Formats: sequence, structure tokens, C-alpha cells
Amino acid sequence: MGKRKSADEVENEPSSGQIASRGHGIIEAVNKLSEQDFKAAYLAEEDWSQLANVDSKFHFAKTLSQDELQKCFDLIERTSRHDYEPSSFGWHPKRKMREMKEKEMKYIIFKDCPPQDSSEAGISGFLSFMLTHDSTPSVPVLYIYEIHLDNGTRGKGLGRSLMKMAENIAKRVGVEKVMLTCFKSNVKARAFYEYLGYEMDICSPEDRKTRNKVVKVDYVIMSKDLTSPDIRDNEDSD
Repeated sequence: MGKRKSADEVENEPSSGQIASRGHGIIEAVNKLSEQDFKAAYLAEEDWSQLANVDSKFHFAKTLSQDELQKCFDLIERTSRHDYEPSSFGWHPKRKMREMKEKEMKYIIFKDCPPQDSSEAGISGFLSFMLTHDSTPSVPVLYIYEIHLDNGTRGKGLGRSLMKMAENIAKRVGVEKVMLTCFKSNVKARAFYEYLGYEMDICSPEDRKTRNKVVKVDYVIMSKDLTSPDIRDNEDSD
């Protein structure tokens, strides 16, 4: 699901000098790269080996065809519209499509047929992300906006492979965290992220008490700290 800031994060936004000292130059430089240069610098053969049995590829939003973009949108609608509609986000197709087209959005997608038939293929899964600043205080992060698999693709380890690929990119870029937003109603997704080592981020908003009621937050902002010794130790032992 898309990104949402907490009120606490906005109130505690650091000065431009603070941001510069926490990796502003990294994010700015990486987001200036061409798609070809980004792939050469931050994607490795080991990433694609995790998706060896599917027709997978990497794209900037601007290099996705309109058909591919629409198929990604259709997958979001099929798998998540029922979560969006009753939530504080609401379901707004035009707004979602604008978000998907943001110039710094990047996609890892895979199709449900062999490469030679890819022109007619549907998209059976994708992950989109942006390299930006977030959390409290603001730090350089890789923010996962969407990760979706169709029913026929689930249960094969591809979701975990997509998450691992995003984390590998984040480490090579040198950001401090991978972050995402999850509906509280999506219990399975939250359990999946927790299994992968994600926890509630410090900037995730809490329920608010007003004079007459409690305003409940229906989403959680989660993160995985890539600088944590525990993360490094676990990966060294794999």
C-alpha cells in the first residue's frame, strides 16, 4: 500500500542541515541515475537468481509501458481494493495511478509466461519502491510502496524473494532502513513482514484521544533497520 506520514514525523521534521548529514547526498545522487546505470550499480546476478523461474525485470516508472502500468494497477485493485475502501486512505484510482507514475518510483515485476510470450503476458506480481527520506528523525530509506502477487503466484516464495531483492538494493545504496505501510486489517501481510524482521517504526502513529472518542489508526508503518548488528549477524550465518 502507499506511503503515509505520521503527524509526529511532520512535527519533528529536521532542518535541511540535519538531512544533509543523514544521507541527503546519497538519495539525491542515486535518484539522478539513469535506469541502466542504476541497474549496473545496485542490482546483481544473485538478485535475479531468486526469481529464476519467472520472467522478471526492473523498470523505472517512466519506462514501464502504459499496458504494464495498467496491469500493475489492476493487480492492486484485485488484491487490495477491499482493504483500501473502508480505510482512512479510501480507494481513489486516479490518485493511486498518479502515485504509481511518480518519477522516482522503481519497479521489480514478473510475468506469468515465458519471455518469448511476454508481449501478451499478464503481470502476476510486482514490488515498487522509492529511495527517499523518512522516519523520525529523517534518515535515508528505501520505502516499499506496493508488493502484490496474484492468487496463482502465492505460496512459492516469490514475495520473500522480492522483499530480499529490495533489501539488497537498499544495502548497496547505503540507506539505513527499509520501510513500508501495512493495513492493520491485513493480518497475514503484517505477520509476513514481522517474520522477515520488520517492526513498528518509531514514526508509526498511535490512536488519538479526542474529547468524545478515540480515533483509531488503521495502518502501521513498519521498518527493518539495516544498520542493526542483529540483521548483519543473521545474514552472515545464512
